[in-house]
Amino acid sequence: MAELKVFLRSFGCQMNLSDTERALGLLARQGYEPTDDADAADLLLVNTCAIREKAEDKLFSLLGEWRQIKQRRPGVIVAVMGCVAQEMKAEIRRRNPAVDVVVGTHNFHELGDLVEEVRETRSPITRIGQLRDAIPDDLPTVRDGKYHAWVPVIYGCSYFCSYCIVPFTRGPFQSRELEAIEREVIALLAEGFQEITLLGQTVDRYGLDLATPTTLAALLRRLSPLPGLNRIRFLTSHPVDLDEELVRTVAGLSNVMEYFHFPIQSGSDRMLDEMKRQHTVARYLEQVAMIRRHIPDAAISGDLIVGFPGETEADFEDTLRIVREVEFDSNNTAAYSIRPWTPAGKRTDQVPEDIKRDRLARLNEIVAETSFRRNRRLVGTWQEVLVEGPASRSPGIWTGRTRGNREVFFPGDPSLEGQIVQVKIDSARPFTLRGCVAGRLESRPSDIRPTIPPVVDLL
Repeated sequence: MAELKVFLRSFGCQMNLSDTERALGLLARQGYEPTDDADAADLLLVNTCAIREKAEDKLFSLLGEWRQIKQRRPGVIVAVMGCVAQEMKAEIRRRNPAVDVVVGTHNFHELGDLVEEVRETRSPITRIGQLRDAIPDDLPTVRDGKYHAWVPVIYGCSYFCSYCIVPFTRGPFQSRELEAIEREVIALLAEGFQEITLLGQTVDRYGLDLATPTTLAALLRRLSPLPGLNRIRFLTSHPVDLDEELVRTVAGLSNVMEYFHFPIQSGSDRMLDEMKRQHTVARYLEQVAMIRRHIPDAAISGDLIVGFPGETEADFEDTLRIVREVEFDSNNTAAYSIRPWTPAGKRTDQVPEDIKRDRLARLNEIVAETSFRRNRRLVGTWQEVLVEGPASRSPGIWTGRTRGNREVFFPGDPSLEGQIVQVKIDSARPFTLRGCVAGRLESRPSDIRPTIPPVVDLL
């Protein structure tokens, strides 16, 4: 049988990246191998994101390019999966008839069979499952990396923030059974993976919806002793669910990284109430203080939205103030984007685009300053780094991440790849570090965490 090729593009969050890896595993069963050349592919597949309107625009621009490829090579199959598929359903084919397969978030496990059916019948298929349908475990997976792997532990979200489309595209909370997660992690360790990230839109909600309820803290305690599991991360945390048991567990397990992705979204209580975030600024700051009380050197990143409907300049200044007060290690920032079905999208007090652009630029400037300040305090310290591979455009330079999820660049050689090494930080940039390698760790990380000096303003 002739070898089949798939060209794949993925937009969006880490959960999408995980779904993409599973899609490649399903397609491998049908004989498809990945290719970087869209013109040489038998299947063009895109995994979509609906979190912002810009992501949808990118999708239809890409499908326009693929339509031209299909005009030149009519046998090519074009497939769309993910959140936009779940959201727009048949409208995707109406806007671009070149699409052959549309498959939603809760039945993407059917992708391989659907593609095979289209190959045989040459008839397009739209298959959108119900948002409460169970997502099967133990799906075949083709991992993108060699040392780090994504492991989804809870799907969906039931909080219905007023700006967010996720509950409408990924459905309500749906935790995986602890045993299934453990099986996946054990299999990854057998393949040589050293670091996993446990994924969920609200990951610290894990386990509460199971027939026998459990918690993320309990899952961490169960996974931590597995031989060869040198690093565990988790994201994304929500202020409604992050509790002291989880933080104490992170503090007490040496191979759980002291890193919290912990979005606040706005520094204004009025905006948080309008967003239906179910927490206040004061509550968020209490949780940050609790994290730093138990883990003084914890790295904290977040998400921030500017230009939410009705946001005033005073509300925006509150957001700038919270960035300075929390001293985030990093932040994902975005201008508010209208999403279908959401209450915020129906409001008439939308902020003008030019004001949103201006506020986003000003916020990004403060975020960069804060991140730079946090990075500069690491200069002169030794940091534990998992070496992931060579830097893409710098011969002789290698890259990896610290326990706090900062990317570090340093001179090295191929013998370092996949090793956990000590790197002395020589210099800092707003979002990366530079250093030199001292030596590799011969076993799992020590119970002694890296020492980081107090925060000082070096700008």
